[in-house]
Amino acid sequence: MASISSETISGIRLFSGLNHHDLQRIAQRLELRDFAAGDVILARSEPAQELYVILSGRIRVELLDRSGQILNLTEFGIGNVIGERAILTAEKRSADVRAITDVQAARLTRQHFEELLESMPLLYANLSRILAAQLGSWAHRHQREESEHREVITNIIGWQLLPEFGEFPGTSQWVRLLNQRLQHLADTRSHVLILGEPGTWKDLAARLIHFHSTGDRPVLFLDCASPPPVMGEECSASDSAQQNSLLLGLAQEAALFGHAPEGAMYARRVRRGMIELAAGGDIILRNIDCLSGAVQEELVEFMESGHFTRRGETKLRSAQVRIIATSGKPLRPLVESGKFNAVLFKKLSGETLELVPLRERKKDIPVIARSLLKSLNAKHHKQVRRLSQDALNRLVDHDWPLNASELYQVLSRAVVVCNDDEIQPEHISLQGHPFGDGRFNLLTLPAVENLARNPRFPRLLRWLTVPLFLGVTLYTLFGPRQHNAANLVAWTIGWPALLLTAFLFARGWCSFCPMEAIGEFVGVSSRVVRDPAPWLRRWGPSLSFAALVVILLLEQATGMFSYAGATGVLLSGILCATVSADLVIGRRGWCKFLCPLGRIVSLVSRISPLEMHSNHNVCLSRCRVDDCIKEKGCPMGLHPSGVDSSDHCVLCLNCVRSCPHRSMQLDLRNPTWGGFNRARRGFREALFSTTLVGVVIAAKGTPLVAGRQLEIFSRTIWSVQDYLLALGIVAGFTLLACLASASVRGTGWRAVFTTSGLAYLPLAVAGLFMIFFRALVEGGAQIVPLMIHALGLDHVLDAAALTPELGTLRLLIYPLLLLATLFSWVIQAKLQRQDGLPSRALIGHRLLILSAAAIFMTIL
Repeated sequence: MASISSETISGIRLFSGLNHHDLQRIAQRLELRDFAAGDVILARSEPAQELYVILSGRIRVELLDRSGQILNLTEFGIGNVIGERAILTAEKRSADVRAITDVQAARLTRQHFEELLESMPLLYANLSRILAAQLGSWAHRHQREESEHREVITNIIGWQLLPEFGEFPGTSQWVRLLNQRLQHLADTRSHVLILGEPGTWKDLAARLIHFHSTGDRPVLFLDCASPPPVMGEECSASDSAQQNSLLLGLAQEAALFGHAPEGAMYARRVRRGMIELAAGGDIILRNIDCLSGAVQEELVEFMESGHFTRRGETKLRSAQVRIIATSGKPLRPLVESGKFNAVLFKKLSGETLELVPLRERKKDIPVIARSLLKSLNAKHHKQVRRLSQDALNRLVDHDWPLNASELYQVLSRAVVVCNDDEIQPEHISLQGHPFGDGRFNLLTLPAVENLARNPRFPRLLRWLTVPLFLGVTLYTLFGPRQHNAANLVAWTIGWPALLLTAFLFARGWCSFCPMEAIGEFVGVSSRVVRDPAPWLRRWGPSLSFAALVVILLLEQATGMFSYAGATGVLLSGILCATVSADLVIGRRGWCKFLCPLGRIVSLVSRISPLEMHSNHNVCLSRCRVDDCIKEKGCPMGLHPSGVDSSDHCVLCLNCVRSCPHRSMQLDLRNPTWGGFNRARRGFREALFSTTLVGVVIAAKGTPLVAGRQLEIFSRTIWSVQDYLLALGIVAGFTLLACLASASVRGTGWRAVFTTSGLAYLPLAVAGLFMIFFRALVEGGAQIVPLMIHALGLDHVLDAAALTPELGTLRLLIYPLLLLATLFSWVIQAKLQRQDGLPSRALIGHRLLILSAAAIFMTIL
C-alpha cells in the first residue's frame, strides 16, 4: 500500500492550519485508493465506516427517487471530503458516490477519524466551518431552485389569473359571432391561431376554447417570449444577443419537450416537457412569433408525426396535443421574410381568429367594465356596485391603445381609490396624450432623484412654513393695526411666492401647505376615509372658485393691504375651514374640493413647466399592486398614470418612493402644453379663466370707475355699491367673452368658448401676480424697518441702512404683462387649429385679450 506524505494533504481545507506533527499523524492513518470511472466509492444504505479525501479526479453524488430515476445531486473534485456527515450522524448513507473520472482518494476509517477529532481541536473547528459553509450553500441553492420552480408554475398556470368570464364579454355583433366561433372550435381538435393587438385578451379566447371542450383534458400554458428558465441557468446582463437567443431557444425546447439529466445547459435533473404533461389535452402558446427557428422545426415534426424526444435522449415518445397559439404580430409578413416557419404557420392557421381592438367596438366597453367589478371588488376587498354615467362616458371616449388589458388596469385603480359604491369620473385615470420629445425627466439627475426618494422631503419644509404662517397670523391679529410687518409680508411676499411656486412647481406648494399640516397635526385622518357627497364632487370646484373671487375682492374692499386685523381674520378663517372640512370629508378633502387657494394653484399648475406622471406602459404591463395609491400612497387618491388628474397632484413624491419599477417621471415641459390636452379642457375651466381676468380688472379698476384715485395700499373701505360694481365688472367681462364666442354663425358658442377660454389663463395669472408684485415694489422695502421696530432693535440696527431699494423692479411689470399676453395669444391660436375652428371665430376673443392687457398696464 502506497504511503501518503504530509505535504500531499497540507493543502486540503479540512487539514488547513495543522502543524507538521499533526499532519504526519493524519498521513500515517490514511490509505491510498484508486477508482475507475463509474465505480461506486460509497454506496447508499451502507453503514458509515469510512470517509474519503479526493486527491485527483471528480465524483458525483447520486440519489434514486421513488420512480426509479437517478438524480444527480452535486459534483466534487480535488480537496473535497466525502462521507464525514454520515459518520457524525451515525446513520446509513442516503446516496451513492460515483467516480465520474479516474479518481485517487485517501481513505480514513471511522475509528481513526473520531480519535483525530478528539485529539485535534483545530481539526474539529475546520470540520465545523466546512459543514456550516455547505449548509449555507444548500440553503442558497434551495432558495434559487424554489424560485425557479415558482417561475415554472407561474408560466404554467398564470394565464388562468385573467378575469373569469363564461364567455367573451360584450354585446356587439362581433362578440356574439366570436362566442359562437369559440363554441365551435371547442368541439374540434384542430389547432387554432389567435391574432390580435396587445391586450385584446387573446389568452381569454384560448382559455374559453379549452374550457368549452368536452371531457376532462389537461391544459398547459407557455409564454414563448418568457419561458421558464432551464434549472440553474445563469445569464448576466452583459451576455451577447447571440448567447441570449441561444438560451431562450434552449429554455423553449426544455419547456416543450423536456430534457434528460445533462441534456440541457446547466441541467442536473430530468424535466418532463409540457407536450408530455399535456398529452390528450391542450397547450396554449402565447407569443408564438417569439419561438426560435430550431424549436419551430421540432414543433412541426411533432405535429406531423405525434412523436418527440427529450433533449439528451434517443427514446421516441408520443403524445396527442392540440396547439392553441396566440400572437400580437401578424405572422404572414414574418413567413414571407423567412422569420417564421411556413409549414408551422400553415398547420396553425387552418383555424384562425382575429380579435378586433377595443376602439372599434366601443359598444362593448360598458359591458366589460361592469363585468369586471365583481372580480376587482374581491381583489381589493371593496364593495363598488356600479359606474356613474359620466365615468362610463369617459371610458367610452378613450381610444384604449392597449385594449382590454388597459381597461382592466384602469378599472382596478378606480376601484382602489373609490370609497363609495359608485365610480366617478375623477376615479378614472387615463393617459390624456402621449409624452413625446421636448421633455426632460428631472429624476434622471442623481441629485434630484436622491432628494425625491428622501422620505422627509418635502414634508420637512413644513418646519419652515408652519411657524411662519402661525407667526404671521398671530401678529396680524394681535399686533399693530396698521404698519404691521407681518401684514406686509403676507401681501408683498406671501401671495407672490404662492403664485410663483405654483407656476414653477405646479401644486408642489400643497405638499407643505401650513394649513393642511396643522390640520393633520390636530388629529385629522392620514388619508381620505370616504368619498364626499355627489354634490360636493360636482360643485366643489365651482364653490372654491366663487370663494376665491369673493376673497380677492374682499382684499381690496376691506383694505387688507393696510389693515392687519382683516388679514388675520382671513387667514384664521381659512385655517379653521381647512381643519373643519378635513374632519368631515377626510384629509385633503378641503384641499381637493373646496380650498380657494388650492383652486388658484390648480389653475396655475396647468401652465407650469413641471409635471409629474408615470410611464403608462410600465404601469400597465408590470404593476399589479398599485402601491402608489394604496396605504401610504397618494394622499389625493390619484394614480400617476392618469395625467388628466395632474392638476390635483401635490408633488408629495410618495409615488416616486413607492414605485418598485421606477416608472415615475418628473418632466420639464413646454408650459403651453398644459392647455392643449383636450381631456383637461372643459366649459368650467374656460369660465374660471375668463372670470379671473374680470376679477383682476375689478379689484383695481373699481375705485377708478367709482371716481376715486387708485391706491396700491388701499385704506378706503368699499361701500356696498362699490362691491356690487366690482361684481358687475366681473360678470360683464365674462359675458363679453361669451358674446365673443357667439359672434360667428354656424359655430356653437359653447364649443368656441371652451376652446378659447383657457387661453385667458396666462394673462389672468400674470394680472393677479402684478397686484401683489406692485405692492412689493411700492411698499416691500418697509418690511425691514417694521420688523426691526417690532423686535425692539431700533437702537441696535440702522433701519435706513438696511432698507432695500425695490423701485427698479417696476421695469419688470410691462415686459411680464406683454409676455403673458403673447403666451395667451399662442395658446389660443394653437387651440383654434387643434379644434378645427375658423379663424374668424376667435376674433372677438383676441380683441378681448388685447383689451384686457391694455387695462392691466393702466391699472397695475
